[in-house]
Amino acid sequence: MKKKITMIMFAIFWMSAIPLYAGIRIGAKAGVNLVNADFSTSVFKTDNFTSFQVGPTIEFTTLSGLGFDAAVLYCQQGVDFTGTSVLSGISLNGTTSTLDIPVNLKYKLALVNILGCYLTAGPYVSFKLDNQNTLSMDQIMIKEEWVNKNFGVGLNLGAGFELFKHLQIGVNYQLALNDDYSTDINLSDYVGNIVSPQYKWKTRIWSLTAAYFF
Repeated sequence: MKKKITMIMFAIFWMSAIPLYAGIRIGAKAGVNLVNADFSTSVFKTDNFTSFQVGPTIEFTTLSGLGFDAAVLYCQQGVDFTGTSVLSGISLNGTTSTLDIPVNLKYKLALVNILGCYLTAGPYVSFKLDNQNTLSMDQIMIKEEWVNKNFGVGLNLGAGFELFKHLQIGVNYQLALNDDYSTDINLSDYVGNIVSPQYKWKTRIWSLTAAYFF
């Protein structure tokens, strides 16, 4: 908990310390995440996991409408899946807290005086803060450990509208480029055969966000 608070306070201080001049705005951002896992195998069936994100953000825009935005976001991600075939007795529900730092190119276009639109694209890095996983099983002998990576990278794609030149409502798609989780499962199936595969998955996140710039 102390580590989490320290990192969030440092992020807020860093964002606030940047001088305000023409074209730069500081704001706050929050959103709802719809998380899904993209497995390297078809033996798992995944369900969507709903979580959230919140943190400070910054935007720089030139007169042409081209610029960038960045944020330091405390996020909760998660996974919810069940096994099929020989892994039909396995289910996992897990929640992971991360500190995500996206940096995006941004293009803004004014439609009318109080309404504009924007497009964003760029990379992000993600640092794991903690995770809580609950594994359950039925009629399968299994010994395993899911390993959640401490560091992740990926790409963001987003679009949205700006209202009254301060409030931005948008949709964002986050695509992980590295494996977020991996595991080696050692189990025996119903007829005693030993199976020791390795499974991996990448996180895919759709987000509905709101940001207010001062």
